[in-house]
Amino acid sequence: MKFVFNICFSLLLISGYSCSKSNNDSKAGSDSSNILKVMTYNIHIANPPSAPNVVDVEAIAKVINNVKPDLVALQEVDRFTDRSGKDLDQAKKLAELTGMEYRFFKAIDRSNGEYGLAILSRFAIEESQVFSLPVEQGTGAEIRALGLVRVKYKNDQELIFATTHLDHLADANRELQSKEILKAFKSYQKYPIILGGDFNMNQSNTTWNTLKLAFNVPCTMCPPTHSASNPQTAIDYIILNNVAKNVFTVKSYNTYPETYASDHLPVVVELKY
Repeated sequence: MKFVFNICFSLLLISGYSCSKSNNDSKAGSDSSNILKVMTYNIHIANPPSAPNVVDVEAIAKVINNVKPDLVALQEVDRFTDRSGKDLDQAKKLAELTGMEYRFFKAIDRSNGEYGLAILSRFAIEESQVFSLPVEQGTGAEIRALGLVRVKYKNDQELIFATTHLDHLADANRELQSKEILKAFKSYQKYPIILGGDFNMNQSNTTWNTLKLAFNVPCTMCPPTHSASNPQTAIDYIILNNVAKNVFTVKSYNTYPETYASDHLPVVVELKY
C-alpha cells in the first residue's frame, strides 16, 4: 500500500511540475509574441577580415539564424560583382539561407556590379523605396543610400524599417546625408520608423543633433561595434522616431559577439509593444 501511495504521490508531483512548466512556457510565449527583434549588420560584403580573398555568405546567414531577428538592416552588400561573384546576389542568397523576404537597395555601381544596402524581413513587404544620399563636392566621397520597407507586424499594424550607411570621410557629408534622410522620411511621419545602419560616427559627433530632430537613440553609452575583433567605438546603431518611441519599449539593446564573419559587430534590439 505504501508503495502504491509513493507512486501516486510521485505522479502527482510530476503532473504538478509539468503543469507549472507549461504555464511558464505559455507566459514566456505570450511575452515573446509581443517582442519585435531588429538587427543591423554591416556585413563587409560577406568577406571575413581574417580571410581576404574569401566570400562567406553562409557565415553571415549563420549569425542571422542564431539571432532570429524579425527585421535586418544590412550594409555593404554586393550584387553580381567581380569581387564577390558575378552569379552572386548577396541579399537574395541571405534571404534564401534565412527564410526571409528581402529587398536590395543600390547605392553605386562597383566592381562591374552593384553595391549598397539590403533589408531582410520575416513579414511580407508591402512597399519599398530607395533614396540617394549626396556628398559635398570635392570631398572624394561616394554616394550613399537609404533603403526602407513598410511591413505589417501584428494585427495589421504597420511600421517603416530602414537601413543606411553614412559617409566615413567627412562630417560635412554625414550632415548633408542626415538632412536628406529626414527629408526622405517626411511622407512616412505617421508610421513608427526604425532605422538601422552604419552611421560612421560616435555619439559625441555633432551630426547627431540633426538626426535627433526626428529620431531617438535608445542608449546614452551604446555598445562598441567596430572593429569586431577589438570593438572600441560605436558607429552602428538602431534608432527610433518619436512614433516608434511611443509604440515600443526598448527591452534590450546589445551587440552580438561574432568576430569572424565581418569587421563590424551586429546590433540587436528587442522592442516590446
